[in-house]
Amino acid sequence: MGITREQRSVLRQLWRDGAQSRSGLHKLTGVAPNQVGVAASVLLEQGIVRECQARPSSGGRPRVPLEIDPAQRHIIGLTIWPGAVSAARLNLQGHLLGKPLAREVHGDPGRLVDAAAALLNKMRSEQTIGVGVSVPGFYDPKSRHILFGMIVPGQPPVSLSPVFEQADGLPIVVENDMHALAARWLLTHRAEMDQDVLLVNISDGALGAVLLVGGRPNRGCVSSANELGHMRYLADTSTCYCGQTGCLERIFSTEYLQHIGGDVGHGGALMERSARYDPDDEPLATLYGYLANGIVNVVNFIRPHRLVLVSELTRYPGVCDLLTRSIRSRLLGELVDRVRFDLWDQPVSHSAETAGWLALADLYYEGWHGASAGYSS
Repeated sequence: MGITREQRSVLRQLWRDGAQSRSGLHKLTGVAPNQVGVAASVLLEQGIVRECQARPSSGGRPRVPLEIDPAQRHIIGLTIWPGAVSAARLNLQGHLLGKPLAREVHGDPGRLVDAAAALLNKMRSEQTIGVGVSVPGFYDPKSRHILFGMIVPGQPPVSLSPVFEQADGLPIVVENDMHALAARWLLTHRAEMDQDVLLVNISDGALGAVLLVGGRPNRGCVSSANELGHMRYLADTSTCYCGQTGCLERIFSTEYLQHIGGDVGHGGALMERSARYDPDDEPLATLYGYLANGIVNVVNFIRPHRLVLVSELTRYPGVCDLLTRSIRSRLLGELVDRVRFDLWDQPVSHSAETAGWLALADLYYEGWHGASAGYSS
C-alpha cells in the first residue's frame, strides 16, 4: 500500500489533534485544499479514515470532520525474543484487538523465526495494512538477518525471510526492541520534532537506550546510546555476553547486588529492594550510583533536550528521587536546566503490542522504516 506525503500529513494531523474538517486539515498541514481532498478520498476508500457527523456551519455546506477509523483496518505487531515469539493486532488508534498470541520456542534461533512466521500467517487478514517486527540486538536490512549472537553468544545470524514471505507484500517494519519502544513513546507523547530525545530502558540485568533525532531513531550510533549497557567499570561482575566483565547492565542486577550486599539485612531481588527503598541500603545506593554515572556519561556526550527513563522503577518514589538527583548533580552545568526529565512506567520493550507501534509510526511519520518497509512517499 502506497502512502503519499500528503496522505501521511493528513493522517499525522488526525493522530495528533483528533477529528478535523478538510478545510481545517488544509490550514493545519499547509497541504493544498485539492490535495487534501484527494488524500481524504483515498484514505476513506482504504478504510483508514472515516467521516464523522457533520458540524453546524455559519454559512455554506456543513463541514464533515474526518478521523482515523478504529474499526476497519489494523496492523500486526510481531516480536522475536530468545525463547519466545508473540503476535498482536492493534487498530489504527493503537488499541489492542483481542489477546496476543505467544509461543515458547527453544533451541535453534531459526525455529523462532519459523514460529513467528506461523503466528503472522494466523493473524493476518484482508484488513491488515502493515506489520511491525521487533527483534533483539542488531538487524541488517540488506540481508534481512538478525545478528542473534549479540544476545545469545555463539549463535549465527538468523534470516527473517520466512516472516517476509508470510507478509506477502504487506509493508513490514523491522527494528530492534528499543526502536519499537521509541515509536510507542513518540506516538503517545506530544513530542517536539525539533528536540533530540534520549530514551533509557532500565530493568534488572538489562539496559537499553535509543536516541530520537527529529522524531526518528538515530540508527547505527554505537558510541553512545546503543552501548549504555556495555559501559565498563572496575567492578567484579559476572561475564557479560560481550565477553567482558564490569559492564553496566551486569552491575545493575540482582546478581551483583547480592554479591556486594546480600548479607547485610537488606536481602531480596533488585526490584524488591527498590520497591521498599531504604536510604541506609548502601549496596542498593551503590548500584544506583553506577547507573546514574552511566546515564550522565551518555547525556553529557549526546546533550539531548529530553531524557526519558523507562522502567517499572518509576513506580517507586524513593529510588526515582535518588536516581534523578544523582543524574542532575553530575550533569554538565550548561545541561542542568536544558535537559527535561520524564519518567515512563511502560511494559517490557519486547512485547508484540510495542512492536506494533513500529508500523503505526511508519504510517504517521515518514522515515521509520529504514530499508525494510513498503510504504512509499
